[in-house]
Amino acid sequence: MEATGYSRWFERLLAELGFEVWMGDPAEIKTKRVQKQKFHREDARLLRLMRENNFPEIWAPDSENRDQLLWHRHRLVQMRTRIMNQLQALAMNEGYCWKKKLFSAQGRAQLEKLALTPWASRRRQNLLELLDRMNPTIAELTAAVSSKEEHEVLWCLLLPYAKSAQEGV
Repeated sequence: MEATGYSRWFERLLAELGFEVWMGDPAEIKTKRVQKQKFHREDARLLRLMRENNFPEIWAPDSENRDQLLWHRHRLVQMRTRIMNQLQALAMNEGYCWKKKLFSAQGRAQLEKLALTPWASRRRQNLLELLDRMNPTIAELTAAVSSKEEHEVLWCLLLPYAKSAQEGV
């Protein structure tokens, strides 16, 4: 089965029925297709590749923990990025373009000293509080991802993207 996401329910069903599930790298499967259209002959050829131990299988963790840690961390990082972008916009509206320096200790001190209107000041304060709460949580999740098992999960999820970046796709 191609590793395309939204299939955990199907994997669980197959596991309950006693079937072994192999996850295939979609990019590799696509390169092994002779024709662009999917036909039964093409599916049969892919099954033959499986029989010959030439199926482009990728490692997949157990279905219980597969994406939850990484997905949660990914979403929190996205939220943190939005918060940081809003803080950057506040600074730019006041004529300051500090880029990454804004999130250093010195940049933050300068951001907190900016004279803003009352609601802009409140927004800045709320955004900084959210940022302060998110950073430790993201750090904790990053540490969990860095453990050996979770590290393998991360690389397996990033592998297709890394391959396409190397190929210039």
